[in-house]
Amino acid sequence: MVTWGSGGNLPPLLAAGDLLAARGFRVEVLTSAATGAEARRRGFETQPYRRAPEPDMTVSFEAQERQLLAHAAGVELARDVHELALECSFDLLVVDCMLPAALAAGEAARIPTTSLVHFPYALARSVMVRRGGAWTTDRAALDATRRELGLPATTGDVDAWESPELLLVALPRWFDAPGDLPDHVVHAGPLGVRAEPEAGRRRAGRRALLAFSTTVMEGQPRLVSNVCAALERAGIEGVLTLGPALARSVAADAAGVEVLEWADHDALMSNCDLVITHGGLGTVLRALAHGQPLLVLPLGRDQHFNAARVEALGAGLELPANSPPPEIADAVVRLLGQPAFRDGARKAARAIASEHPDQTAGEALARLSAAG
Repeated sequence: MVTWGSGGNLPPLLAAGDLLAARGFRVEVLTSAATGAEARRRGFETQPYRRAPEPDMTVSFEAQERQLLAHAAGVELARDVHELALECSFDLLVVDCMLPAALAAGEAARIPTTSLVHFPYALARSVMVRRGGAWTTDRAALDATRRELGLPATTGDVDAWESPELLLVALPRWFDAPGDLPDHVVHAGPLGVRAEPEAGRRRAGRRALLAFSTTVMEGQPRLVSNVCAALERAGIEGVLTLGPALARSVAADAAGVEVLEWADHDALMSNCDLVITHGGLGTVLRALAHGQPLLVLPLGRDQHFNAARVEALGAGLELPANSPPPEIADAVVRLLGQPAFRDGARKAARAIASEHPDQTAGEALARLSAAG
């Protein structure tokens, strides 16, 4: 498993590692300082990078985009992956899709390689086809890296993404944008979700889970403060998970909001009635898998698309991230007071469960390893 930066990309990658371990694979994870602790907490053996620079997770992606994309496509990272792959004779590489240099290294080492995609890939592909550009891939840096590895340059923007043998997408196909996709793009759904049956859930009182990204984003502190004030106004309890991106001070004045540095979101969602979030795909899909309605206040990236899909499913509402507390409170009251939103979320939960995401992903990975 090849990781580098942390955020919404890391949980599905490590969940895929769990699936492979359950199928008898010995899983090793290449980690940076940003990803090592979480991989070890999950029980994986880890290997450090030897040359690649450490990602700076204290600064938003948008503020350092050019540098991050160059590193992710760069020769130092590729050499680390290539060298380790040749030393250890792996049967399979599973790579964060944001690391094209690692995908190229797998190709050069002739190891079956999977790109694990943690965002709506059909949406990204349609943008590349219509407007050009390689989404979040620095093609110039990638082609220079490929030449260093003895590989030909990419032939196009989409080719830069679809050269691995398998693109495993961690969301349902019906949640993604429409459009034709090649056969080696496989939508599995959210990985590693543990949703309890509806009958076993707590229903005393009203409680919201507040989850606002594991990476730094502009506008986070103000958004969290407004949401906490809105819950107090609406008379709703809340539990806020900070993660590494937020300081406890963002909720210093929040009455009725429990603040946790880290928590198991599956356990929390089983005892909540609503999820309020910026709209990261992992949180959105986990909430839907639990049948929880959502209030989504997007900060950027793919979050507006995710929020629109939630509304289209009848499973929640979208508000601007700069909405004042009274507007947020009104939306919370509406979501909790109108059963149609919970019905929409439960319908999505049944659809996700019926597609068996973990089984789909595990089988796709096992087929690729066997074919290699």
